Amino acid sequence: MEGKVEDVIRRVSSNLSLPERCFSYMAGMILDDPPRNSTELHDMLEDFFTDGGCKKDTQKLAGDIWKQLLEIGFKSSEKVDRIVAEQMKTGVILNETGISTEAITADYVDPFLGIQKAIVNFNSQDKGVKNIKARRTAEEQQKHALTMKAFQRTYPPARVFHTKSEGKTRDIIVERFSMQIGGKNLLENASLKVAFPRKYGLVGRNGIGKTTLLSALAAGDIEKVPKNLHILYVEQEITGDDNTALQTLLEADVEREELLKLQTQIQNDVIKMAEISERLQMIDAFTAESRAAGILSGLGFTNETMRFETKKLSGGWRMRIALAKGLFCQPDILLLDEPTNHLDLETVVWLEDYIHTYPNTVIVVSHDRAFLNNVATDIIHFHSESLHYFRGNYDDFERVRGEKLLCQRRAHDAQQARIDHVQKFIDRFRYNAKRASMVQSRIKSLNKMEIIDEVLEDPTCVFQFPDMEKLSAPLLRIDDGSFGYGSETILSEININIDMDTRMAIVGRNGCGKTTLLKLLEEYIPLKTGQLYKHRRLRIATFTQHHIDLLDLSLSPLEQLALMYPNTPSEAIRAHLGSFGITGNLALRPICFLSGGQKSRVAFSAVAFKQPHILFLDEPTNHLDIDAVNALIIAVEAFSGGVLVVSHDQHFVSSVCKEIWVIKKGRVRKFKGEFNDYRKLISSS
Repeated sequence: MEGKVEDVIRRVSSNLSLPERCFSYMAGMILDDPPRNSTELHDMLEDFFTDGGCKKDTQKLAGDIWKQLLEIGFKSSEKVDRIVAEQMKTGVILNETGISTEAITADYVDPFLGIQKAIVNFNSQDKGVKNIKARRTAEEQQKHALTMKAFQRTYPPARVFHTKSEGKTRDIIVERFSMQIGGKNLLENASLKVAFPRKYGLVGRNGIGKTTLLSALAAGDIEKVPKNLHILYVEQEITGDDNTALQTLLEADVEREELLKLQTQIQNDVIKMAEISERLQMIDAFTAESRAAGILSGLGFTNETMRFETKKLSGGWRMRIALAKGLFCQPDILLLDEPTNHLDLETVVWLEDYIHTYPNTVIVVSHDRAFLNNVATDIIHFHSESLHYFRGNYDDFERVRGEKLLCQRRAHDAQQARIDHVQKFIDRFRYNAKRASMVQSRIKSLNKMEIIDEVLEDPTCVFQFPDMEKLSAPLLRIDDGSFGYGSETILSEININIDMDTRMAIVGRNGCGKTTLLKLLEEYIPLKTGQLYKHRRLRIATFTQHHIDLLDLSLSPLEQLALMYPNTPSEAIRAHLGSFGITGNLALRPICFLSGGQKSRVAFSAVAFKQPHILFLDEPTNHLDIDAVNALIIAVEAFSGGVLVVSHDQHFVSSVCKEIWVIKKGRVRKFKGEFNDYRKLISSS
């Protein structure tokens, strides 16, 4: 049967540019985990269709394969057992999984890279590490880089335009437009409606196409969008060069720069000098530097750092410059994609206030629920290949949508009950001549009935941290601690205690020492003065963005965890990955092909594998969508150990943490009050 299935796939998919090995791999997938219908077959093979450059509807391609499979006698599965995150009711207790030294091998063809993966022997740590470190060749690395680059868009440069669209519409109304990428429909006959100068939150699950939509808007790829509109997409990071942060912003005002340069060249021409001076006054050129400095200051730059060469700044600070540049240019429509990533809480609050007073339209994609609540006047929900519009902030959207879905579900259920009742009458009296007219009347009523769609929700995301044994207090404590280099003290007055009931947030400006405090608690760096006490059996696990950077992108999640935790059966690793939503083929797919949120889940699963008594979470919500953040909140609340959080996500911190510790001017002190009290304090200052 395998040969017949493979022949069908190869024949129907002959136009796809896939390595030969992929066809046997797909056939093996189908026979190992038989789909029940063409939809399940599509979900199983969609990645292959897209990667192979499918130019038509992938659903139709799956349907054609399914039809021919049935013709050759393929038997669909009546019941398929799948490991999904929602079905895992308890955490994976690693010391109860029966870990043995039994040899386990994993030998499969990587369908996305077209290469044979290494055989992994988990029985030997040395051999396992040596074999699993098989890397893609330089040629494959280059090919992948070129493929990824092909999806990047070229956006118009960030520039200040002083000629405004006066008298022309600054609204966008586009009816019935579609958007595709890699042969996959993202939007089908959708409507794009943006009213000036409202503030829109664009929401939807990760990978649905939100960033692609912003890219298409910025690149001018959507027809019927007014050409007079100045639309600017804020890039994640600028390229570092010899310019200072302040110069980078000012050079975006090209007309101002040219006029100032011309002014120095024609000082003898009084008439021309007067014209230039008048134009400079008209475009508000003399306040440009103070306006640019004000924006940079709000985003955390000091008078000194805003004059640093950008090439000497970290990626996080260059991201802030890109954001500052977008705000300085004041386009008609400003597009922001996860603008709060890498910002501290004080800067997020400043940005919220700035957007409130921003005179033009803003469309923002953000996983930060509190940020959307504080800035959005409208929500655009990207769902089921359509854009749905809601007035109000994110909480309003969630409430109204919930009410609509409830009404739709009730109406659908009532209609289905009515249809079933009528159908039973038709079936009962179909051949009764006396009731033929009544039967025909009911058949016509069914045909005329406008069917109410069933409510289809996105899959629920679930995180689940494993439980562990209780340890008696104290677990981790610093008494009268300080830290510094030489005569310089960076942190002082550290008196902090963490146990298995702790739910603590560490807040403060970027660079104030939050990460340093975590390293002191983990004993990565020593205290200068004071005492640190740590329970001898205490296990600490830390999640940071650094952990995502350490993932080997050429490995699958299964291989990654096998490398980190040798001598562990693959079944235990698969189950553990499943508790973080990495199920099915995702566990076998190279990490480089996973989304940012999926990479975060792999990193979370790797950290949680230690079965920690205390979790340190350093900006854990970056790259997670709103549903995933909510799932993480639930998981942290259910976690039986202690938690210390460093995060700018106001909703996450306020939902999870019971106490707030502030680092300011080198001192570590507990804040007297709740998180909302702290937010009001920094907002007022």
